[in-house]
Amino acid sequence: MNKSVMRTLLVATAISALPTMTMAQEAAPEADAPQSGFGDIVVSAQRIEQRLQDVPISVTAITAAEIETRQVLAPTDIGRLAPNVNLTAVTGGSAGLTAYIRGGGVTDGGYIMSEPEVALYVNDVYNARMQAALLDFAEIERIEVLRGPQGVLYGRNAAAGAINIITKQPADTLTGNVQVGYGTWNERRVKGYLSVPISKDGKWAFSLNGIVRARDGGRQYNATLDRKVGKEDFQGGQFDLAYKGDAVKARLNLFYVHLKSDGQWASNTVTNDEGKIVPLSGSYRTVLSPFPSYTTVTQKGGSLRLSADYPGGTITSITAYSRLKDSWGEDFSGGVYPSMIGSTGDTPLALFVRESKSKSWQVSQETQVAGALADDLVNYVAGLYFFHEQGDQDMTSTIFFAPSLTRFHAATDAWAGYGQLTFNVTDQLSLVAGGRYTLEDKSLDATLAGTPAVSRDHYKKFTPKFGINFKASPDVLLYGSYTVGFKSGGYNGLASTAAQLASAYRPETTKAWEAGVKADIGRTLRGSLAGFLNKITDRQETVNLNDGGFLVENYNVRIAGIEAELAWRPVTGLQIWGNGSVNWGKYLSTDSVVASVIDNDPPSLPKYQGTIGVDYSMPVGAGTAKIGADAAFRDQYFSTPDNLEVGHVKATQLFNASVGYDVGPWTFQVAGKNLANQTYWTTGFGFSVINPRVMANPRTVLGTVKYSF
Repeated sequence: MNKSVMRTLLVATAISALPTMTMAQEAAPEADAPQSGFGDIVVSAQRIEQRLQDVPISVTAITAAEIETRQVLAPTDIGRLAPNVNLTAVTGGSAGLTAYIRGGGVTDGGYIMSEPEVALYVNDVYNARMQAALLDFAEIERIEVLRGPQGVLYGRNAAAGAINIITKQPADTLTGNVQVGYGTWNERRVKGYLSVPISKDGKWAFSLNGIVRARDGGRQYNATLDRKVGKEDFQGGQFDLAYKGDAVKARLNLFYVHLKSDGQWASNTVTNDEGKIVPLSGSYRTVLSPFPSYTTVTQKGGSLRLSADYPGGTITSITAYSRLKDSWGEDFSGGVYPSMIGSTGDTPLALFVRESKSKSWQVSQETQVAGALADDLVNYVAGLYFFHEQGDQDMTSTIFFAPSLTRFHAATDAWAGYGQLTFNVTDQLSLVAGGRYTLEDKSLDATLAGTPAVSRDHYKKFTPKFGINFKASPDVLLYGSYTVGFKSGGYNGLASTAAQLASAYRPETTKAWEAGVKADIGRTLRGSLAGFLNKITDRQETVNLNDGGFLVENYNVRIAGIEAELAWRPVTGLQIWGNGSVNWGKYLSTDSVVASVIDNDPPSLPKYQGTIGVDYSMPVGAGTAKIGADAAFRDQYFSTPDNLEVGHVKATQLFNASVGYDVGPWTFQVAGKNLANQTYWTTGFGFSVINPRVMANPRTVLGTVKYSF
């Protein structure tokens, strides 16, 4: 796709959107709005509170009501509610997350050096490690998904986008709920929330919430060990103490989560006589490895948010700390019959076993000011950011019975200063200019099979943003922007030699152009449409060396696409909603001597994807009956940059639904995912006789009863 065609596409996107006006979703209308109409959703995507439809970036807000009715139980569920978002499990343990937005992400999330292009935030606090990202949620107020580089206001490792999970703050009245549930694989869960005011004026309050969840094996069956696998036990809790003064506000948040499971199980594959790749066992639900997988994750930490108003603005301080312990073991071969390597016997062999034990901790401090100058002629956001992380990891690999040990100690110090100005030229026209200057120091002290690998590296980058916004009416926003995203260099935890490990790969830069429109029509139709072009220089890509090792190479990549979101409330109680995207992307060039992925498709970038859903509620007896359903369609894509067929994920069509009944303080719901029980996988790779794929969840059903007070 040449430059002129792409520029025309971006302009046409904004113009063509005017008559069609395509989404942001919201659950409860305003008090003075018609019951069938949309109310305002307030988000903090630009680090200040704004109406969602006034935010000139591609952002999806998932509300608390949608989290419940649309079965958002883990970050992987977000992908069907926001376009161009693909969240799956890592191939190392059962608790990690691989996050892609607009084709940008990471493929080796199980290492303490791994850093994705998608930044994960909880209550505006950056979480560097995604090993615990698949753990169950606390009480969530909303989830904001920001697509495209967030190089100014979010900055660190947000070159593809950011996800911000905002948990519920303590209320100024006594409130709470208790929920129990039962589901597939004998899943049992108990979840509760309690908020208590502790001062007469209601300014001081605290809240507690937590969950205990367990399930038996049954997700898959291990024919070699003759037992069901997929067992999990999880406990998590959160404590909040809040002060809500007139000019000063404070929130202390403490959390603890613990997961123990029998891990992730790969299915080895072979090519049959018809040339099709099929599971060696005959089914992805049956695995063969004799090695008992396991995963254990414990994470704890907290944050303190302080804010104070001053004439014309607010100063905010966010201080955070967390500590993570993570251990896992898995046979990536999935079990190989001895005859496949010329050996004798009938019992499958474990030919690619990795075991990891790691611990890490991080601390961050952000100080921000935001407000308006000259009678709202200029709105500003500015801040200073500091981040420190260090961790240790022991990785034992046994490939074709040959063991090796790699020990990592990695540390990162990052500093940044940022600012963004919005010049309100008229009531309708505004201009945006901003920038962030980032400094990062990284160090690695490691040994691979006893050979030292030591490196010290320094990175710096200025990332600007420019934009233009036009409010055609109070309910119609047109915008265009140019943004630069940055991800610093780093170290390849999957390296097969000490020299590869000690050679830091280069930082990557994303230059992004975006044009879009957001609109409300008649308070019953809400939509957004955006076109984007990302030019990525020195994209960090992990390439299979076909010997159990992997190399990180830098490539130049171009990705373009169009995204749309739509929500319509034609009558009271009914909402029809949907989202979709079409994409194009290619690897263009590299200075690598291997250069093995030129002209390949970037991973996790389907040509098209979309979801269409419906929510309907109606009075029945003394309560309200609720029905929800959605169908998520995704084109085929490659999960790895080498575009090998074993990593090729076929097109999927997933159907989800729920039925519920609210009566008084009681809420009853039965919900199911992947109701057609489609068998598919999230990733795969291969060399020699080792060609594993990792299966996605089959059909699951969960019934819950909730009492609120």
